[in-house]
Amino acid sequence: MTNKEELKLHALQRSLCDTIFINAQESMLVLGRELQVLLVNASALKLLGWAEGDVAGKPASALVLEKDMKEFAALAALAAKNGVVRNYRFYMLTASKSIVRLFLTVQALRDEAGEVNGFCLYLSPVSPDEWSALKDPHVFRNAARKLGRLTSIGQLTSMFAHDIKNPLHVILSTSELLRAQEGQPEQVRAGAELIERNARRASKIVKTLLDFSRSGMCRLEPYPVTEAAEYALGLIDSALKAAKVKVEKDFAKAPKVFLDPHYMHSVIYNLLNNGLQALQGRTDGEIKVSSGWLAAEKEVFLTISDNGPGLEPAMLENLFQPFFTTKENGTGLGLYLARQIIDEHGGRIIVSSPPGKGASVSLRFKKIV
Repeated sequence: MTNKEELKLHALQRSLCDTIFINAQESMLVLGRELQVLLVNASALKLLGWAEGDVAGKPASALVLEKDMKEFAALAALAAKNGVVRNYRFYMLTASKSIVRLFLTVQALRDEAGEVNGFCLYLSPVSPDEWSALKDPHVFRNAARKLGRLTSIGQLTSMFAHDIKNPLHVILSTSELLRAQEGQPEQVRAGAELIERNARRASKIVKTLLDFSRSGMCRLEPYPVTEAAEYALGLIDSALKAAKVKVEKDFAKAPKVFLDPHYMHSVIYNLLNNGLQALQGRTDGEIKVSSGWLAAEKEVFLTISDNGPGLEPAMLENLFQPFFTTKENGTGLGLYLARQIIDEHGGRIIVSSPPGKGASVSLRFKKIV
């Protein structure tokens, strides 16, 4: 690159920085790794009452109440671990030492080696009435969870559901017509049935996403987890046999739990499919499905484990983030949706991957019949 080209690139980068940061309407500031102020945009200066140049280089303690610094440092550490923390309710100090109420979003900034070298903070002012309505932390967490689900999944489905439904309808109608024609060879008829069955399943998946964008989509009823597991195993049985993956079942006695069979079948099927994909190319692949009652925790468990390569520690930290995936054609929504569905059931998911011992996903249910 010539000097002239470098100057043009630098000028372009500066224009971009001015547009998306310095002159942005949203209040933003950048902190270094040691939580010192590096950059502040015009909107944040106005919000906090600082003049340009007055706050640069100051420690975060100039912007935060002394009693809140420990919480602020913990918030930065959480963002460093997870990448981002969104809509955290927090106070910050203005230049006149008054308090401004904020929803604070902290995003970790990383260098080329992936190490955290700073944080970008987004400051969203909150009115006193809104602040009072959110005094109950449980109300805030539930609202944030529902809002996150509506924005990430609702927007996704509204964008794609219509386009997905149309080709699915064509596939389903064509397969039904093909199967209904007399005199078809057995191989053609069987193929048409396979297409129809999978098209119907794809339609259910689309409906699941649409339903999931609404609050309280699960309809819980007494149901044994073993029956849900057996149903999902039946759905994936042909794929397991084709890949020569052995299945071991260990179902111990356990009470029924309150669950939605339709959604739970989908969760278990996806977990089984994840295990199947992890075992591709292995001749000794094995998936174990076990269930039972944990007396100490007062929980019913359903665990799916495999003897594949397992998961890296960095993957474990990001597994439930929406759109995080290590698969070339993956959506990154499978485990995210699974956790949201389990949350609707009042349960939890535990993922473990001891070195050299594959991966294990355990569904835990507390709503016992």
